[in-house]
Amino acid sequence: MILVRPTTQNDVGLLPEIERSSGEVFRLWPGLEWLAEDAVQSEEQHRALLGNGISFIAEVDGWGVAASLNGEMTSDALHIWQMAVHEQQQRRGIGRRLIAAAEQSAITEGAPALTLTTFRNLPWNEPLYRSLGFIPLQRNELNSRLNSVLDAEEKAGLPMGLRCAMRKLV
Repeated sequence: MILVRPTTQNDVGLLPEIERSSGEVFRLWPGLEWLAEDAVQSEEQHRALLGNGISFIAEVDGWGVAASLNGEMTSDALHIWQMAVHEQQQRRGIGRRLIAAAEQSAITEGAPALTLTTFRNLPWNEPLYRSLGFIPLQRNELNSRLNSVLDAEEKAGLPMGLRCAMRKLV
């Protein structure tokens, strides 16, 4: 059984390791291997989003906390900053359940959409989000907020030719 629930302060210490584990899959993609070694959200970043945004975890019965999702409400959407599923629990629908929880939060808070940025053409990124109803946005369709997010990702070294912003109306 998988339980998705709001993150508590007691969960925060587990989240950086889950994110590190989820990134191991990048070792299989030429040119992106370095992402498996890249920095993850700190406990402080997780605590900030827990206090001023949204944060959910997924617990797997008999296994423990296996995944997390966090984001924040903006003027035009609930923006998902991070979703991570432990490598031993991937491909079980956990990410889909976390997105459903985020969508419900957006509806409850009156946000008209979910937004995120992700890699194009990686099976667990753009294709997954498309299957959940997200639409990739062209650069000329982005508002200043999403442009700023992609600009910050470029400054952090992410290859912009492989990145995209996506939106799902709720």
